[in-house]
Amino acid sequence: MAMQLSKGERFNISQEAPGLKKLAIALGWQVTEAGQSYEIDVSAFMLGADGKLPNDKYFIFYNNLQSFDGSVLQSISEKNNRGQENKSIYGVILDKINPEIEEVTFAVTIHEADKIKANFSNIKNAFIKISNLDTKSELVRYELKENFARETAVEFGRLYKKNGEWRFQAVGEGYQAGLQSLVDKYYSGNSNNIASISRELTAGTAADDLQLPAWDLEVDSEPEAEQSRQTRRVQPSRINNQVNNSRSRKIPAALLASLGVLMLGTGAGMSAVMRSGNETLKQANILAVETQNAGKVTDVNLLRSFDRRLKETIANLDKIPNFPGFGYQQARADLLQLRPSLVPVAQNLQAAESLEKAQQLAMEAAVVVQKPPHPMEVWHQSQSKWQQAIALLEAIDSRTPVYNLAQNKLSNYRANRAVIGQRVAIAQKAANFSNQGSLKVQKGDVPGAIANFTQALALNPNIPQAYLGLGIATGQQGNKQQAIYNYDRALQFNPNLAEAYFGRGQAYYELGNKQKAIGDYEQAIRVNPNYGLAYLERGAIRCMLGTKSQAVSDFQQAGELFSKQGDGNNYQLAQSFIKDCQEPSVQAAICDYRRNIDSFGRPCGRSVNVPIIIRRKSAIATSSSGSTDVKSNSSPEKIAPENSDSSSTRTRSRRRSKR
Repeated sequence: MAMQLSKGERFNISQEAPGLKKLAIALGWQVTEAGQSYEIDVSAFMLGADGKLPNDKYFIFYNNLQSFDGSVLQSISEKNNRGQENKSIYGVILDKINPEIEEVTFAVTIHEADKIKANFSNIKNAFIKISNLDTKSELVRYELKENFARETAVEFGRLYKKNGEWRFQAVGEGYQAGLQSLVDKYYSGNSNNIASISRELTAGTAADDLQLPAWDLEVDSEPEAEQSRQTRRVQPSRINNQVNNSRSRKIPAALLASLGVLMLGTGAGMSAVMRSGNETLKQANILAVETQNAGKVTDVNLLRSFDRRLKETIANLDKIPNFPGFGYQQARADLLQLRPSLVPVAQNLQAAESLEKAQQLAMEAAVVVQKPPHPMEVWHQSQSKWQQAIALLEAIDSRTPVYNLAQNKLSNYRANRAVIGQRVAIAQKAANFSNQGSLKVQKGDVPGAIANFTQALALNPNIPQAYLGLGIATGQQGNKQQAIYNYDRALQFNPNLAEAYFGRGQAYYELGNKQKAIGDYEQAIRVNPNYGLAYLERGAIRCMLGTKSQAVSDFQQAGELFSKQGDGNNYQLAQSFIKDCQEPSVQAAICDYRRNIDSFGRPCGRSVNVPIIIRRKSAIATSSSGSTDVKSNSSPEKIAPENSDSSSTRTRSRRRSKR
């Protein structure tokens, strides 16, 4: 038995009828003899969280019988055979209501009440009830008991959502300005705004999914020429021909001013909608012919265009409403013909796009290895692109028109991948020799290291780490010019190799070219601002050249870096250099190793009391360097240009560091 509500009471639909999806919400009333001239209208306002219409198309009334999201369908008010009772039904699909809709308010109004001096005092036995649309079983009912002596609009009830549950409240609230009072209350001004609507279903959705009870009125299926040119009230079915609803209905001017648009009215709006529908039907006919040849098309651009037009046309056909003059039945027939084409067209397009992408990858794979030699990572990059291209071709469906073309290219791509694979193997072998040379440098086996680096470069002359290792090894043999040549080659292939700049700077210093040495240390610092040894070496030369403030700054920077890196030995060394370079007691005598004569013209070390800064032949801490290993992942470890202890510059009173 249906629950009876009083004004203000609520009913939890989701709890009382779990799983219920479709509702029939009926509004009914009786008109007294004094009110027989009244024309009664029903309206529904679908409101957002702010209590306003998010869009005019969510206002369902006599000129817009269906909500924008397709979840609510309104019937036409009718009189039954007794001639006194009026009734109108809303079909509601709960799970299709736009998620941004929080409430649906149902109201009844008197048309042009101010002109006929009407009110609801002549409207009796009004009620609103909710039923299961499928089973027709009634769930809840609210009978309005109030005497609305001056009101011309009454809200019967509202369907609202709370905590994810749909509920119903008996409202029974009256207004004195007719439909306009409700529009003023709920209109937000977003007459043309649809951006806030996240789900927009097609116009035919509700009509397809909602089968309203047989006693409700339906929409005519055939157009009438004269009525299509003017705003009119949709005609009732032939169930009740005696009901006089055939006269034209115009939306009141005041209401139009608030709404801003005429949703399904006369004039430009309706004509534009009909023209759009006709264009869609024409496009559907064209696509129906083109679909027959679409299965043979291999051009990816043509397939993209066809796929786009097909999807757009199907979407537009879905939007054609079930109203006279809009070609609804033809649209349904076209949809049945076009929808099956979506899958094969999409498959052909995907295959053509895979072929296009494979060809692009093949071009990139070929271009990247032009003008060898190349480091191993370049050969790996080319190999990866060939593999991706092959995988795309192998995945192409044999039923698609580009399959044969893909198979022809597949054999060539596999052959190219095999060639690149051989180059990768050679590059890997070269990297292994270079790694072996790095280990031998660290162990002091200079001849063995040179042999390994030479073998590596014979297989792949583009290994900057191998040239770096040769520079270190030849420098340790005393061949500074050859070391500089090898460092130059390393920098030719990798201009951001800080260790090569550092090693070349040491070689230049050993040859007596302090300015070039400073320049290389500056380049090493540019590439690696945390290169403490480069600051230390540059500071030592600056101190020799007399630019002590710059030298001290370099020593301080080096000390800070060594401290952060946990290098205690070099930190202490940097601090001692600061003290030596700042010694103000006597003039420093700088020793020239090439002539073994200091700046006073004496043999180095004759004056015991004069502190002399001596720059050793090379300086590097093994703790701050790596090796010349070239890993197969193309991320080579750094190596040190020279193998030495942690010192860089020594005073005469300190011991010289060993190479």
